[in-house]
Amino acid sequence: MKKILSIVAVIFLIQSAQAQQEPLFAQYMNNAFLINPAVAGSRGTHGINLFHRWQWVSFPGAPQTFGVSYQGLIKDVHGIGGLIFSDITGPSVRIGAKTSYAFHIPLNDEMRLSIGAAARVVRNSINTRTINFIQDNDAAVANASEAVWGGDAEFGLYFYSRDYYVGFSAPNLIQTKIDFGTNPTGREPLGKGYRHYFLTGGYKFRIPEKKMIIEPSVMVKYVKGTVPQIDGGVTLRLLNDQLAFGCFYRNPGFISLQTRFVFDNSIPLLISFDVSTARFQNYSVGATEVILGYDFKGTPMFENNGPDVPQTIK
Repeated sequence: MKKILSIVAVIFLIQSAQAQQEPLFAQYMNNAFLINPAVAGSRGTHGINLFHRWQWVSFPGAPQTFGVSYQGLIKDVHGIGGLIFSDITGPSVRIGAKTSYAFHIPLNDEMRLSIGAAARVVRNSINTRTINFIQDNDAAVANASEAVWGGDAEFGLYFYSRDYYVGFSAPNLIQTKIDFGTNPTGREPLGKGYRHYFLTGGYKFRIPEKKMIIEPSVMVKYVKGTVPQIDGGVTLRLLNDQLAFGCFYRNPGFISLQTRFVFDNSIPLLISFDVSTARFQNYSVGATEVILGYDFKGTPMFENNGPDVPQTIK
C-alpha cells in the first residue's frame, strides 16, 4: 500500500488546500512579480531576489518554499522575468520554473498598462521515505508513479503610475491534471491545478518634508469553489525608502509584521513574521519569510513606478 498512501496524501494536499496550491507569500507587495507576470519590468531596472518562506514553524513537515526570481525591462516596453521554486509540505514536493513576458503600454507621461503572460513547468512528487506503510506489496500500486510533470500558463494585467497601482493575475489557466496512476481506467484524475485569481492595489501618500511614505495596500484572492479572501495592511517607508515597516492582516487570521532594509541603495533585505490570531498559535511558532535581493543600476521609468521600487522623494 506504499504508493496508495502516497496518492492519498496528494489528494488530501490538493483537495483540502486548493487556495494554497500556489506558493504563499506574505510580502507579495514587495515582489509582486511572484504572483503577477505583468509586473515584470515595471520597475524599469533589473533585479534578482532569493526568497524562503517557512510556515507553521515547529510542526514536523511544515510547508517551506524556496526560490529565486528575476525581472527586468528591455527597450522601455519589454518586460522579462523568470522564477525557479521548490514548495515542500510534508511528503509532498513541488519543483517548478516559469518564464514570463510583459508588454508595457504608455498611457501618458505618468501612467502605464502592462499585459503579461507566463509559461511554467512543475514536477509534483511524493517522498515515500518519510511515510510509514503497513503493506508494501499491493499489486494495485505496482504501476503507480511517485512523480508527475505538468505545464500550465498564467495571465496578468498591471496598471501603474508613480503613486498607485492595480494588478490582476490568474495562474493555472489550463488547470493541468495531476494523476499519479499510469494505467487509466476511465476514472477522473486524482487532482488538478486549480485556477487562482489575484486582485491587488495600493496607493502612496507622500510626506516629502519628512522623507516618508504611507502606503496602504490590499489583495483579494479567489479560487473557484472557495470563499474569497482579503488581505491588507499599511507600510511606512522612511529615509527615501531605505527603511520600511509594515503591518498586514492575512486571511484566515494571521497578523504579518514586516521590515525592509536597503543596503548601499542596491541590496534589499526583507523579513516578515506571521502570528496567528487563533488558538492555532498555541501549537506553532508562526511563519517566517526572508527575501534578499540585488537591484542592478538603471533608470526607473518613473521617479517611483511600482510597489517594490526604491522611493526617491523630492
